[in-house]
Amino acid sequence: MSTRVDLVLVHGLFSSAKVWQAFESLITDDPELSGWVNVHAFQYDSPVVRLRPDRRVAETDDIADQLGTFLDTQLADAERIVLVTHSQGGLVVQRFLARKLWSGEGRELARIKHFTMFACPNTGSGFFLTVRRFLPLWRNPQERQLRPFDRAVTEAQRTVLSSVVHARGHSDQECRIPVLAYGGTADEVVPPVVARGAFPKGGVVTADHFSIVQPADRKAAAYRTVQRALIGVAEDARREQEEREERESRAGREAGGTAQNGAVALGAPVRSPGAFGEAPDRSAGAVPEPLPRNVPPPRPGSGAAVTPTPLAPDVAAFPPPPLGQLADGQLKGKDRLALVSRLLSEEARQHVHVVAGLGGSGKSRIALEVADRARRAGHRVWWVSTPELNLRMRMIAADLGAPSMTVERAWLVNTAMDLVWTLLDACPDPWLLVFDNADDPERLGPPDGPVSRGTGWLRTPKNANGTVLVTSRVRSRNAWGDASRIHQVLPLDENDGASMLLERTGGLGGTNEDARRLARQLGGLPLALRQAADVIKAVHDSRIRVDSDIRDFETFRRVVETGADTTLGQDGPQLGELLGREIVEKVCGVGMDLLTRHGLPQAPALLKVFACLSIAPIPYRHLLSVPALGESPLFPGGAGSLGPALKGLEEFGLVDAYEREDVSDPALAGLLTLHPVVHGVLREDAEVRERPADHHGLALRTLLAATHSRNPDHPANWPLWAALAPHALEVARTCLLGDLGLNDRTVRTDALELARLTARYLIAAGLISPAHALVLPLIERCAAYGFHPDDREILGLRHEQGRIHLDREELGRAEEVLTLVVAARTAILGEDHADTLASRHKLARAINEQKGREREAEVLLRSIVEAEKQVRGPEHYDTLVVRHTLARTMDALGDHGEAEAEAREILDISRRHHWPPATPETLRVRETLTHALLNQSREDEAEEVIAAALRDASQAQDSSLVMRLRYTHVLVILGMLGRTPEAVNTLRALVHDLERVVTSDHPLLSQARGLLDRLREMPS
Repeated sequence: MSTRVDLVLVHGLFSSAKVWQAFESLITDDPELSGWVNVHAFQYDSPVVRLRPDRRVAETDDIADQLGTFLDTQLADAERIVLVTHSQGGLVVQRFLARKLWSGEGRELARIKHFTMFACPNTGSGFFLTVRRFLPLWRNPQERQLRPFDRAVTEAQRTVLSSVVHARGHSDQECRIPVLAYGGTADEVVPPVVARGAFPKGGVVTADHFSIVQPADRKAAAYRTVQRALIGVAEDARREQEEREERESRAGREAGGTAQNGAVALGAPVRSPGAFGEAPDRSAGAVPEPLPRNVPPPRPGSGAAVTPTPLAPDVAAFPPPPLGQLADGQLKGKDRLALVSRLLSEEARQHVHVVAGLGGSGKSRIALEVADRARRAGHRVWWVSTPELNLRMRMIAADLGAPSMTVERAWLVNTAMDLVWTLLDACPDPWLLVFDNADDPERLGPPDGPVSRGTGWLRTPKNANGTVLVTSRVRSRNAWGDASRIHQVLPLDENDGASMLLERTGGLGGTNEDARRLARQLGGLPLALRQAADVIKAVHDSRIRVDSDIRDFETFRRVVETGADTTLGQDGPQLGELLGREIVEKVCGVGMDLLTRHGLPQAPALLKVFACLSIAPIPYRHLLSVPALGESPLFPGGAGSLGPALKGLEEFGLVDAYEREDVSDPALAGLLTLHPVVHGVLREDAEVRERPADHHGLALRTLLAATHSRNPDHPANWPLWAALAPHALEVARTCLLGDLGLNDRTVRTDALELARLTARYLIAAGLISPAHALVLPLIERCAAYGFHPDDREILGLRHEQGRIHLDREELGRAEEVLTLVVAARTAILGEDHADTLASRHKLARAINEQKGREREAEVLLRSIVEAEKQVRGPEHYDTLVVRHTLARTMDALGDHGEAEAEAREILDISRRHHWPPATPETLRVRETLTHALLNQSREDEAEEVIAAALRDASQAQDSSLVMRLRYTHVLVILGMLGRTPEAVNTLRALVHDLERVVTSDHPLLSQARGLLDRLREMPS
């Protein structure tokens, strides 16, 4: 296979292919690219004015189609295409990609291997707003595309983000292509924040709108970006060829072995990818060994395996609804189908709709039907499971275009609810927001009032495009408020219930009348009907060979007979919540009894442990690989291989298992869920209530084992923590504040440790309010579960409380809390214990950030550094963090030489340990080094350091960290002779970007504005 790569260059508005001459010349003369890169400049018509009335200016869609024709004819034989665009050229390519996907031609895009945009107006451009009246552009359709938030731009961008950037593979509707978006620091036409838009990868280079695609030499950042992309595509091609040859070779060897050993046994159940057992192999080869869990992945070229940095919550793609559950069969019931239609109508918009009914009555299935139809109609759909409420709402804010800096600030100062609803009410597209299983309405309300007030997460949309849907067992209008429309879901009638049973069993369970009788006996509850059908089908297919009376609908009915009257009324079976739970409990009991008699006693025990977790999806592969299961008395014969037990649970409908294709970690992709009613029934199971330390304690130990050595402060570990956090919160609160009657102090101690680690993750990920809601009740009520505020376990939580105040910039309160923690930890553990040192460091930070107290902080920090070197070692991560705080303090006190030396040593150590250059702490150290150099009048060295930091930063360009780096860069340029105009332009762009993403009182914006005002007052 050839490694030839074809590079297609697409120019911008009012430009031509000539703009690429510098790029073409450099590529032609580049020894690393010559001979295998072919350059093609795509030319289209884009005049500034209409010089001839008979020639209209082509609209962007027409140009997109021209590009498609160009690729189909001029590059018909190209196997690997790289697209690079300038300005409006990025919109052309986005429209081209989107239109292909809308037409179901996604597979035709597979040969496009990379797409880079320079200075593309990804959120519209305000460049012409001040000059439009002086130019005859009013009828130029291309210029209209640049108006802020033009619908054509946003709909194409949304498709590219969901079906290209975050695509799961290649199909007719999606095609995964790496996309990078770059802006120029001095670009006043398309500022960097606009150029980056909502695209998670890319960066900012030193250039204006025009020079960004006119590199002076091969060292220019824009050129190096394209060069890396081309080399990367060629290397991927060679690697694919090698892997293909290895697979073919291995297949040949295995074919010989198969012929020798005989065919695979017929009749064994065939499992689809994602069935329980081994994690599916996502690559051509085997899944690589994971890196050490406590260390960020190494830099490329270090000789070790490289793991991509995970997406933070703000830039990760919002997960789709659990649409796999639609495979259970068509929605039954005329009243349910009619409700779906009503919820999708125009009249349903601008309202909150509560779909309420018994547990197991199919509320979530109705919501899924609505979500699927809305999605297929082009609506934006967000599905929020209540255990993951805060994280999902934060992801919605990012999905709606909120800059990272805005999101960080909103979650920090408790304005997150207002931010999300401001964005929802401004969204120009039809949208649907679903809150699933909201059985505690107050979780959707404001912190200081009921949900009916309408000022929390649940509000009536002001936007005529918006609809809110809630599923809940709570039907009270008082709970939801008069503004909510409540739709009661009744059980299925006997005909619909029988239809569901017959379809799910394939007609194997008996006659229509038999099915009707069983449907009546099960009260028309879809959950119970589904589980009964799965049991009957499993027995009938002989996958479960037991001496059982259950063979069909009639025998199942006799086994689960409740003795209660479920006779039909006009509206279907008359059930209460308790009777509904009793029916589900009996059906679950039948399934678990059959699994035990089949020789799978681990299955019921495992199911009860799962019920001690949250109702959120369970990443079971991480939890089942820990030794705690085999050590538990719940598995007296040892846990052994739990694959058969899990398969049995799935086949009997007791759990639902599925694979998330948008997750790169195979161990996190495999998820299972329990229906909330099954979850509730099993938590009240007599054995679970009698042995809480065994069941809840085992759930607790599996979570601790799964997160062992997964430092919650490191972003590399956040995907795992995000998946496990809902379960950790549930288990910790239940063991400490629940009504279990739990007397096992070891379990309580483990629960406090899990709560502490979970709080650390929430704080590090910026979820400050959930962290506070976890920590504060556990501290205030510690006496209720047998602990004292000064016990070391509670001191761990109080330490995290101090961190929360510190992150909220409540410095006085942070100092007060941490002073008490340091005193107590010193008395119990000693002054130089690792935990005491951690609290001493946070206390020193609280003091250091209070103006005029730097010298006081210096004394504390020096003693902490010396102790850390002895306790953890001079190169331990925590030691280096304290040393960095000391370096910042010394620079503030005027000892710039010591600050420089300390920062350089920290960076040398980080390189030896292969920390990625984009690690936040590394970037902050480079910022400190820049200030130290600048304060010694070494501007050239300072610019080299800060420019490299900006190039390496992988965080969103509108994140607070990158904005701070940009401000530091301005300070450096200001100190360089003859570069004041450049500094003013760069600062003006920064102020412009900050005004877009932060409130007017934000400290960095105030600093930047003040500096800009002072520069304007200076003589020219």
